[in-house]
Amino acid sequence: MKYFFLSLFICSFGSTSAQEFHKYITVNGTSELILPADQIKYTIQIKIVAVAVEASKNANDSCRNELLRKLNKIGINSNDINVLPMTLGKNYEFNKGERKQRGFYTEVNVIFLLKDLSKYYELTNELSSSNQYEIKESTYNISDYELQQKIAFEKALLAAKEKAKYMVHVLGVKLKDVLEIEENNYWQAGSIYSNTIEQKQDSRAGDMSGKVTIRRSVKVKFAIN
Repeated sequence: MKYFFLSLFICSFGSTSAQEFHKYITVNGTSELILPADQIKYTIQIKIVAVAVEASKNANDSCRNELLRKLNKIGINSNDINVLPMTLGKNYEFNKGERKQRGFYTEVNVIFLLKDLSKYYELTNELSSSNQYEIKESTYNISDYELQQKIAFEKALLAAKEKAKYMVHVLGVKLKDVLEIEENNYWQAGSIYSNTIEQKQDSRAGDMSGKVTIRRSVKVKFAIN
């Protein structure tokens, strides 16, 4: 008999806990900030192919130094420039499907940040003055990204809370404590606006503007009764 009452108590407790556990609502909250960019991050690649690896390296060093002089002339701070280590090796080309070595190559990537967008056209003119510079990547940035990211999270959390309040009001129940918060990749909008460029027809330096999109989504579980 003692074991029967103990088993009954455990089953009752488990049943109650299961009922309490199911008294919650889970909602997604999303936010999107479309902000004017105030920076552009560039990755410039210098790749030189020559008969001898030493000749390739010397030519690459010369092109890199010239690029750094151009960046300094434009006014880009040395703290905003990062020269990655050089890579080198045998250069291969394909001729009628056959892979053959054609000299040696050296390659350097220079990453820098343009903080004054009014100098965009001056910069592109300088970069186009040499056939050795290749823009591998360019993206718009914002200087206060960390702050805007926090604001986006706050807006997403508030959106989740407002959605939960509306849903429980319609259902006639009450919203209680937050049980769980989770960042997720849930996104309802169908369009993508990341790193867009807008330019008016008359191409003057002041007419070009870029936008950076910050999106954040959270999943929040609220207790209800």
